[in-house]
This record gives sequence, C-alpha cells and structure tokens, in this order.
Amino acid sequence: MAVTQTEAASSAQLTAVTGSLEATQLSLAEDLRGQTYVALGDSISVGYDAPALGQIFPAVIARTLAMNLTLVAHSGTRVAWGAAQVPDVLAAHPRLVTIELGTNDVGFSTPLDTVAQQYEAIMIGVTSQSTRVVCIDSWLPSPAIRAIIQDSCLRHGGTFVSLDGFYATADFHAQDGGPSVRGPNRADWFHPSAAGHAAIAQAVLAALGVADQPSVRVGPYLPELPASLRARLE
Repeated sequence: MAVTQTEAASSAQLTAVTGSLEATQLSLAEDLRGQTYVALGDSISVGYDAPALGQIFPAVIARTLAMNLTLVAHSGTRVAWGAAQVPDVLAAHPRLVTIELGTNDVGFSTPLDTVAQQYEAIMIGVTSQSTRVVCIDSWLPSPAIRAIIQDSCLRHGGTFVSLDGFYATADFHAQDGGPSVRGPNRADWFHPSAAGHAAIAQAVLAALGVADQPSVRVGPYLPELPASLRARLE
C-alpha cells in the first residue's frame, strides 16, 4: 500500500506528539520522585473514612509518584484554616501540593466572597515556579464553591480537579458504622470509602498526566441524599 507524503507527514507528527507526551510523563515522574508532597485539607485528606491509612487519597498519590507525604490537614476545617497553614506548607519545601478544602464551607454556608478571598490567599501563598499545585473540588457539591476554586486555581497556574458526580456515587461512600482509620466501627457514610479515596487519587494523577490512569467512572448514583444534607444543597 502506497503512503502519500501528506499521510507520512501526519504519521510523523502523531509520533512526535505521542513521544512528547510520553517524555512529559516521564519528566514529571522523575521530577517528583523522592520529593515532598504536602496534602492540605480537611477530614477527607486526613483519611475519613478509608479503612486504612494506606488507602487515603494522599497516600495513594504519594505511593504512585514515589514522593514523601506530609499531611497538613485537620477534620472540620474550612478554607480559612487552610489559609492560616500556608507557612507550614512552605516549611516542608513541597514540589507538589494538593488543596482539598471547601466541603465544610459548603456545609456551614460560609459567605462566597469570604471563601473566594481565603482561597486566593492560599493560592498566592503556595504558588511558585518549583511547586505543582492541584486544587481539588469540594466533596460536598456546590457549583458556586467549585467555580471559586477553579477560577482561583487556574489564574495562578494550578491544576483543577473536578469531583462532579463523586458525592452522588453510592460506592464512593463509606458504610455507616463500618471500619475506618478512626476505629473499627467509626465510618459515618458522609466521607469517602476506600473506593472514593481511590477515585480522588486517580482523578488527581490523571490531571497531572501520569500514565495509565483511566477515567474515573461515577455512578450508579444514590437514589436520594439524606434529608439533612439535601437541605443544605437546596
């Protein structure tokens, strides 16, 4: 079969693009290996409700990238708390930072302009040429909070990771009263299960361009959210 000059050129271009992507992935892995990764966040970054610490999403990311994990996270915290932790984040000299905040701001109805100012302070504080910053969507869904996080993140050169559909996916929730890092019967349904943590880690790794990361499959969806949580979203 004859190959025209145009076809040959297209094939060469495709090979060049593919090779460039592979080189980028390899370069990322080499650049981050052995470096410090800081996970800034709330109870989800702490690990509620994965059954074991090795299954929490920051641990999965650190293990995949061969990085040293530093958790700067605390249960119940809002974006304001994260802004106050910027000095601790910088003190670790991270090459990768994930920011997983906003869920408690959704749950407790923090004013949107306050969230925007505080998230901006985090991004200004942690952004540098030597640090990859990944901004993770709120676990508890809120289009308004998502827009704030995404806008601030992208304006400062970060990578935004959407969790759209995650909260409504039944398998991504822990079994109420099941095993948790907090104890054998401490899971509370609200927080991610091991599968939920794995899905968050997979979404982050895919956004970073790490090879062999299939798209996260959301669903089957919950037939109905608990009334107390549904009321907060209306």
